[in-house]
Amino acid sequence: MPDSLSITVFPDGPIKVSNAQSVKYCGERIQMEGDIFLCRCGESSNAPFCDGSHKAVGFKGSAEREPRNTIKTWEGNTVRTFFNQSACMHVFACKPLKELRDAELAGDASAADEIMRVVGLCPSGALSYETKEDIEAPTLPQLDADIEIMEGGEVRVQRVFEINAERLERPNAERATLCRCGLSKNKPWCDGRHTARKDFR
Repeated sequence: MPDSLSITVFPDGPIKVSNAQSVKYCGERIQMEGDIFLCRCGESSNAPFCDGSHKAVGFKGSAEREPRNTIKTWEGNTVRTFFNQSACMHVFACKPLKELRDAELAGDASAADEIMRVVGLCPSGALSYETKEDIEAPTLPQLDADIEIMEGGEVRVQRVFEINAERLERPNAERATLCRCGLSKNKPWCDGRHTARKDFR
């Protein structure tokens, strides 16, 4: 049994990742030994790794707004979903949910499976579900990295993890997204503001 994936967020500094079995950056596997230190100010010349630029630019790593931790619940016929807006990074993989929920309430049995599939793909862990009946969960794509660092985007955590930051009541303990562009108002969590940086890789 491998050691737990451990994430340490340094005040006004980088993210330390310990015990990751595999890490990918822009779709390519990173060769690594031991801990890695990831930039979260968005200014490193050695992205995705920290090169100390946070000191030169005066990076402030604390959140600019208080998390609301309000869980919204949707009640379907056979499945119940939960949404934590404070944990959301606005990647919009959940866009099909409105139409699917309408179909499920109208009695479309296949819609429940698709709702569970879409919720299971939420990278931030802001969405989760529970079933009201004994139905089998759909099979999701196998993730081949504990940490997936997206090109021009966030750090995706894809394994059960420990972190020295408030978890924002994520029901899914295996998913989270961390900011590395420096713009999030919800640090250390990603809120999607990296899309405003066209030069960011």
